[in-house]
Amino acid sequence: MKKSSLIYLAVGIILAGFVLYMVRAEKKIERTEFLMDTIVNSVIYTRNRRQGVNALSSAFGEMYRLEIILDRHHTDSEVFVLNRDAGTRPIVVSAEALDVIKKSLQVGEQTGGAFDITIAPLINLWRFGSADVYVPSENELAQTVKLVDFRRVQVNNNDGTVFLDGGGTELDLGGIAKGYIVDMAIEALLEQGITSAYLDAGGDIRVIGEKPDGSAWRIGVRHPRDRRGIIAIVELRDKAIVTSGDYERFFVVDDVRYHHIIDPKTGEPSRGIISVTVIAPDAFTADAYSTALFVLGLEKGMEIIESLPELEAIMITEDEQVHITSGLAGKVEIRQ
Repeated sequence: MKKSSLIYLAVGIILAGFVLYMVRAEKKIERTEFLMDTIVNSVIYTRNRRQGVNALSSAFGEMYRLEIILDRHHTDSEVFVLNRDAGTRPIVVSAEALDVIKKSLQVGEQTGGAFDITIAPLINLWRFGSADVYVPSENELAQTVKLVDFRRVQVNNNDGTVFLDGGGTELDLGGIAKGYIVDMAIEALLEQGITSAYLDAGGDIRVIGEKPDGSAWRIGVRHPRDRRGIIAIVELRDKAIVTSGDYERFFVVDDVRYHHIIDPKTGEPSRGIISVTVIAPDAFTADAYSTALFVLGLEKGMEIIESLPELEAIMITEDEQVHITSGLAGKVEIRQ
């Protein structure tokens, strides 16, 4: 064997040993809790176990804090107060609530109202989340749709207030609260010096960096008609991925499937799409656009998402055909 070959071999062995040492030096710390009405799973890698435990405590503490602020059903939440006093007075809200509402209104504008945080009256009408199965009448839908319009939400940046213009107007931040809370938890981990992490809040996923061995985080996208199946696999580094599907909350009456993703304009469950996955720099954006694209449908949804260079999407139609944005070509593994 030539001397140069021996040198290359030795260097390779040294590098391989170094990588193996680094991987073994990183400690895997996991934590799972139930909050935001879902299971939250977290995985971080760090050389300092105490640092990791403290970082996760900080992240979960932030999630618990924000859940109370943003959950409209919690009587101590700012959203509960906003809904209760709709049409009567502006309400001073926290910086976090103001941030979520402002960002939500921006997405509402960008999607022509396909994403609308004043959807609560329709969610209430359909009774999603309750044990009662109920299909509203056409008249009930027509009357309730009149209460849904994100332009009724007035934000005053100077005094930090929000006013819901009109009695009956109600906010439901369920379409983006989880994503926002995941983002804030990730920020807490970053502030603690964590450089490798995975956080999954009921399908709202965001990752930090990569795994200790240098590989990307491999995320499976659930098959919308096969509970145990995976229809696509995406590799992520420093990104978020969120899926909205008609299989998450639904009921069937007279062979018709009624799911929880409501079209704000018709008041009925959106048809044509059964699953939308959005990849974005943050979970809030992925969360909001996964809902909006579901409502917009394939053609309009793809048109909007292709115009946003930092976002990618996987859309699955009722015939179970998988459609991806141009930026995902060759980067996603489709299993059909």
